[in-house]
Amino acid sequence: MKKIKQIIKKINIIKVIIVLLYLVIAQLLWHLAQDYAIVYIVSKATTELQTKILYVFWSIAVALILTLILIALIITLKRHNKAKEEEQKNVQDVGLKNESGEFVELVDILEGDNENEFTYVIDPKNISVEKLRKRQDDLETIYHIKIDYIEPRIPTKYVNVYCTPWELLKPTLFEVNINDHFLDDFLSALVVGSTGSGKTYFGHQLLGKIVLNKYHNKKDVEVFICDRKNEDYIQFKNCPNYYGINAIDGIRKVHEIFTERLNNDESNEKKKTIICLIEEYALLLNSLSLDKKTQEEIKGKVADLMFAGRSKKIITIVSLQRADAEYFPRGAKEQFKNIIMMGNISKIQLDMLLDEEHKKQVTENNPQGYGYLYEYGNRKLTRIKVAEISQEKLDALDTFISRRMG
Repeated sequence: MKKIKQIIKKINIIKVIIVLLYLVIAQLLWHLAQDYAIVYIVSKATTELQTKILYVFWSIAVALILTLILIALIITLKRHNKAKEEEQKNVQDVGLKNESGEFVELVDILEGDNENEFTYVIDPKNISVEKLRKRQDDLETIYHIKIDYIEPRIPTKYVNVYCTPWELLKPTLFEVNINDHFLDDFLSALVVGSTGSGKTYFGHQLLGKIVLNKYHNKKDVEVFICDRKNEDYIQFKNCPNYYGINAIDGIRKVHEIFTERLNNDESNEKKKTIICLIEEYALLLNSLSLDKKTQEEIKGKVADLMFAGRSKKIITIVSLQRADAEYFPRGAKEQFKNIIMMGNISKIQLDMLLDEEHKKQVTENNPQGYGYLYEYGNRKLTRIKVAEISQEKLDALDTFISRRMG
């Protein structure tokens, strides 16, 4: 008896009924086609051979169409079942259950008032709304959604989760402005993207955005640019803190400041913020391929800046096309507090840069200027679009940056 119950439990009765209902309808359609449509078409034949050929041809055609519809129906039901299984697995993985071991359950999905907005109706299994709000990140992972807010669905026992599915999220515009709390406690950033993805354009705006934020918060700031390619930031070549072909000297200089602050007992609170931008880091390291000792030295210095730069008021931005493990011996995602992935990122790169939970949120093909911003501290992934700014504003931004380069 127990075994029979287990078998019945595995069978989705509703889906079985849907398939059986279709078979009945298909049988009816087959007979109608045989008795009317095919008979009518065959009646147009002028010879006995034509009659036989038309009858066989149209019989096969009708049977094929009905079979294809059945296959499509079964595939759709299986996909739905697979999605439900994945959802249930996600619920169990995050352990969102009550004291009796019952897991929360999605009851219904309703369209919202605005485009791409939905209401997910959830049976919380007696878990309080307050607890669900604290577990918002887990709910987003389970259902692949971005939650706006959660509230009780009065007078029922259910809860309304107002949200947008990940695949429908519109990118956040990354604009250059001065009052952005995202930058108030900015630590370090890795900017990854292939040629033409908008990586350098983003890095340029990010640098300017941080400088503007610090300045308008009345914090002294000094910028170092290390561009081994001696190309993307060539407009700063006459500034004291611009390092082109000699980019490693720039990294060494910033590390000297870091070491001095590390060994100094005085408070660093009143000291200026140092911003070090390292452009095309992989190119820089590969240019040192004949000198392994120097290569390892630079890797170590950059790692030091990543790990301990915060307390010493040093912000480091590293830009490169691929965040391969050889460039970050201590781990890329462990080092950087903010990771920006421009354009389309390969599965290998995603494995290196994101955990399993956030990899599932990367669902879009990104054209030039689009990407994802991952904030490690908040465990938050946001799809972004780099704002286009006029050349006049860009020149003004460069002037502002150059004045803070020594």
